[in-house]
Amino acid sequence: MKVTVILLFSFISISNNNCFKKFELIRATSQEWHGGRESTGFGTYYELTIIPAVNSDNLIFDKIWVGKNYFEVQSFQKGKKMRNNLFSKGDTITIRINKDEVHKRMPFETKEDKDNCLIEKHPVPKEYEGEALFSYVYKGKRKYFEIKKFTKIEPVFYP
Repeated sequence: MKVTVILLFSFISISNNNCFKKFELIRATSQEWHGGRESTGFGTYYELTIIPAVNSDNLIFDKIWVGKNYFEVQSFQKGKKMRNNLFSKGDTITIRINKDEVHKRMPFETKEDKDNCLIEKHPVPKEYEGEALFSYVYKGKRKYFEIKKFTKIEPVFYP
């Protein structure tokens, strides 16, 4: 009987460790922005609000693909402006990405050239059905988290 109980608890603890959530995504938003002057451009801010279940020694947020667009990311703690990827278990951290477009481009570079170059250098590592694929490293192993949908918030129109 004791052996059965020990085996049962061992199995439960092993399965719980495999299902352990490394972080909780609280909110994922997108916000279009438009520059107020000619040639200032337009774009979209993407923002993730996350509460990690471990500290930054074991968890590193580093990449995201929105569609086929690739971005390197850094996190910062709520209320702090410095992006240093340092956080503790239970902190509220934010990751913000700016996908910008500029109306006036260099004469030798087209939008298609720029987009194709980024896609070739950083292809999406796996297929996903949501709006974004978020990449992180947990204890030295690369993992992926699919962001199903961004909540759109009111656009910003800069003067």
